[in-house]
Amino acid sequence: MSGNVDEGGRPTLISQRMVNYIRRLVTLGRKNNAVEIQKALKEEFGMSVSDSTMRRVLKKAGFIAFVKPQKPLLRSQNIVKRLQWAKSHQHWTVDDWKRVIFSDETKVNRFASDRKAYAWKLPHEELNSRHVQQTVKHGGGNIMVWSCITWEGVGWIVDVGHRMNSEGYLEVLKDDLLKTMKSYGLDSSKMVFQQDNDPKHTSKVVKEWISQQPLKALEWPPQSPDLSPIEHMWAHLKRELFHSYETPPSSMHELWERIGQTWYAISKEECQKYIESHKTAARNCKIQVLQLVVHGYCTKLSQTLTVCTSIESAFIRRLSDMDNGYWWNLRSLKVVL
Repeated sequence: MSGNVDEGGRPTLISQRMVNYIRRLVTLGRKNNAVEIQKALKEEFGMSVSDSTMRRVLKKAGFIAFVKPQKPLLRSQNIVKRLQWAKSHQHWTVDDWKRVIFSDETKVNRFASDRKAYAWKLPHEELNSRHVQQTVKHGGGNIMVWSCITWEGVGWIVDVGHRMNSEGYLEVLKDDLLKTMKSYGLDSSKMVFQQDNDPKHTSKVVKEWISQQPLKALEWPPQSPDLSPIEHMWAHLKRELFHSYETPPSSMHELWERIGQTWYAISKEECQKYIESHKTAARNCKIQVLQLVVHGYCTKLSQTLTVCTSIESAFIRRLSDMDNGYWWNLRSLKVVL
C-alpha cells in the first residue's frame, strides 16, 4: 500500500484512506485506544504500526487522549430508573438543590490511587458509554469515611470502618448528620437528605428513623453515585491528599489526621460550586441514557424506549456490510431536553 507524504517529505505508512478508516473505528465505538486499533490493523490488513505512529495518526485525525472516568456498570432496569429520576428532577433549580444534603461513604487509600484507563475522543465530543470505564461495586481500602456536603459547607467526617451495619449507620446519622445541620443552623424541616441505595441505608431501622425526622428523603436511582456532587468532593479530597504532601502518611493515624485537615479546609464556595453545577445533572443523565441506547448497551431496548417519551423519532438500526457489524444509524433522532 502506497502512503502519502507527510510534512517532512517522508512517505507515511498510513494513507489518508486508512486514517479515515481508523477515525470510523473510534467514532463508532468499536475501538477505544491505540492498542486496540493496532491489533485491528494487524489482523485485518497485516499492518504493523508502532505506538508513536498510532498516537500521531490519532492526533492527526483530530482525537485527544483522556483518562476514562469510572462509572458503575448499569443494568437495563436501572437505566430506566435513572431516566425516570432525570425526568422528575429536570426542572429543579439551584434553589431546589441548595436544600439538599448530599451524603456518601468513600475509601481513602494510604498509598497509590486506583488504576486508570485511557481512551481517545474528539475535542468537541461529549463523554458517552464507550468513554467511561465500567466498574463493579465493592473493593478494598484503608480508611472508609462518611460525610456530607451542604450549601453552607462540608459536613462532619467520620471513620466508619469497613463493616458498618445499619445500626452503625443509624448512629452516624443521629450524631454526625444532626451535628452538621446544627452547626450550620439549617432548618431541618426545609432540608432534603440524599443517600444512595446501599442496603444499610435502606434498612427498615434507618427508613423508620428518617421518616420520623422533619427533613425529607430524596429518592435516588440505583447505581448512580456519578449523579451526586459529593463524588466531586471526594475526588477533590483525594487530589489534595496526593498533591499537598511530599511523602505518604507514615501510619493510619497520620492518614486520618490528613483526611480531617484536608476535608475541613474545603471552602463553602467549593461546595456551592459543585452543588450549583448539579442543576444540569438530570439533563446530563437523560443524555447518558440515550447514548447507552444508541450504542446498544441496554438489553431491554423496547422497555427503555417506552419510558423515553421525549424521543420523537425512532432509532434505525441497519446491518452494514463493512466489517459485518451492526451499526446504529442516527438518521432521525430528535430529543427534547
